[in-house]
Amino acid sequence: MTDHALIDQLKNTLMRFRKDDLKTGKMEFEFFSSNIELGSYHRTVAIKATENPVGFFIEFSAPKYAKGNNVEMIYPHELPKIMAQLYEELCTHMNHKLSDFNLWPVYRLDICYNWILKDENEATYAMDFLRRIDYPRKKKYTYDTSVMFKGSAYTIKFYAKGPEFQVHDFKKLEFERAASLQLWANRIVRFEVNLKHAYLRQFFLSDKIFLNDVIGDDTILEILQYYLTEKVFKYLNTNAMTDESIKQILFNNFTKMKATRLYQFYKDFYFNDEMKSLFLQGGLNRSTIYRYKTDLKRVGIGISIERLPETKNILEKLVIPSTDTRFDLLDYQILEA
Repeated sequence: MTDHALIDQLKNTLMRFRKDDLKTGKMEFEFFSSNIELGSYHRTVAIKATENPVGFFIEFSAPKYAKGNNVEMIYPHELPKIMAQLYEELCTHMNHKLSDFNLWPVYRLDICYNWILKDENEATYAMDFLRRIDYPRKKKYTYDTSVMFKGSAYTIKFYAKGPEFQVHDFKKLEFERAASLQLWANRIVRFEVNLKHAYLRQFFLSDKIFLNDVIGDDTILEILQYYLTEKVFKYLNTNAMTDESIKQILFNNFTKMKATRLYQFYKDFYFNDEMKSLFLQGGLNRSTIYRYKTDLKRVGIGISIERLPETKNILEKLVIPSTDTRFDLLDYQILEA
């Protein structure tokens, strides 16, 4: 939002950040920023003011603000009520009447989906599988309990919610509530898509995106489905197969030499972390990797149930929409497996 009077006011209260070009001495950028705590749960809301472009920006986690945690989630249709409450608190905190929040452009949107699995072991297995997936043209960051595919316009993450909640938010809540949420979090694998302005414009076919554009449950679900199936799982055939059936398909569709190359690539890329790392570091040309994966998908090669025996069950659950997802977790009784 643009409000020159507010921006001038904020300069005197926010922390100033500035970067200069070391060669020319000219300023590259400057902004004023601070974190404030709002809501009944006193969760952080980041505020930032800039002069080029002129604007006042806020960034916050809607679930943390509304529920005090983000193990539970909110539905898109709940955003107007949450924004109305945040708006009133911001105006009071700043002693300034802000413009109508329905007219604030959305420059970034983080959308998430929870898969609630049978138990912590199944959630761990699901993450181990997801960490094996490669995403063309995105920089991949792999950690013990998460994987991230980072790009300039959007970023995709999968992570086990249990460890993340325990480290970052458990101690911020009353113990009994935190312990209850931890039991749920241990079973959750979260899929998250961070969309920047360029991709928001692409999806909504508009230069400016507003609150009313992002409050449709079906709309956000469609975006999540698109990134899961057309981006992450695009080259992954989820059919479960034996090694023998995989070899038979390859030798029926390609020459013996090519079938052999594809079968060796399949084993090394999907089931040998060391070889996959070598391929991605230059052991195989990126275009060759893309071509091999396309060939495997074209003839219907799926996941080896002999190499990853539990994968078939996991893939049946990593779908959107899923019957196993819930947002208001504390309203449900946890059943011990």
